[in-house]
Amino acid sequence: DKKTFAKQEDFLLVTSFYPMYILAQNVTEGIESVSVSNLTQNQTGCLHDYQLTAKDMKLLSKADAFLINGAGMELFIDKVISQKADLPIIEASNGIELLEGIEHHHEQEEHEQEEHIHIENGHVWMDMERYQAQISTVVEELKQLLPEEVEQLDKAATEYQAKVQVLLEETYELKQQMSGVPVIIFHEAFAYLAEVLDMEVIAVLSLDEETIPSAGEIAEVIEEINYHGSALIFIEEEYASHADKIVAETLAEVIYLDPLVTGTGEKESYLTGMEQNLQKIKENLVK
Repeated sequence: DKKTFAKQEDFLLVTSFYPMYILAQNVTEGIESVSVSNLTQNQTGCLHDYQLTAKDMKLLSKADAFLINGAGMELFIDKVISQKADLPIIEASNGIELLEGIEHHHEQEEHEQEEHIHIENGHVWMDMERYQAQISTVVEELKQLLPEEVEQLDKAATEYQAKVQVLLEETYELKQQMSGVPVIIFHEAFAYLAEVLDMEVIAVLSLDEETIPSAGEIAEVIEEINYHGSALIFIEEEYASHADKIVAETLAEVIYLDPLVTGTGEKESYLTGMEQNLQKIKENLVK
């Protein structure tokens, strides 16, 4: 039996990381009894190796619900479940079909390598349709926990869904021009955007603070692009130097995109960030 909350009580919704924090702010807009707090810093980014701190556990001990992305993004979730068995956990990606991910090799896992056959790509918010599904899932779960706020939750969700829909319509228009265009992605998150635009992903290079592509991988990508004649490269601006060698030896063009995993916390930041991503792709078409 789920605990329900009366209006006068404050309901603390803790989110696992930035994309969930922005989603939560939008769907609880106008509900004064709900406060939203982000567990990880707004600049943490993806959570591949995130270790829970004592401060995190303290925040979770005050939480009335914990909103996670799921789909393998929060590897620490088992620890939360074992220590806070009664905490309602809302998994935004529940039931959403995921793209296949790339294996992240971490030193301490060498002996476990064999087990990591199927890796999921959890960056579902980068596809606006899947993001809309996440919004719906989160709102339905919150309505169970906040029966007094059903009307307001529906209102806030409907408004947010409509704004995301505008972006989606924009991608449908863009898709007509991007369909079949070869693309190399330097962040798994961009696989979802490439899929929405019906592009042909010819190579995926995993890039983060610890991982840089090897000379062999770069050489393979160069060969692949030359085989296709040309290609686009989707990469975060901070890793631009990794694309330089490829651009120097091919007809590839670089588009700097944002995986929307960090930001300043404004509730519009998903919408503005995704809009900027779409604009950058459009600008490249005009060239």
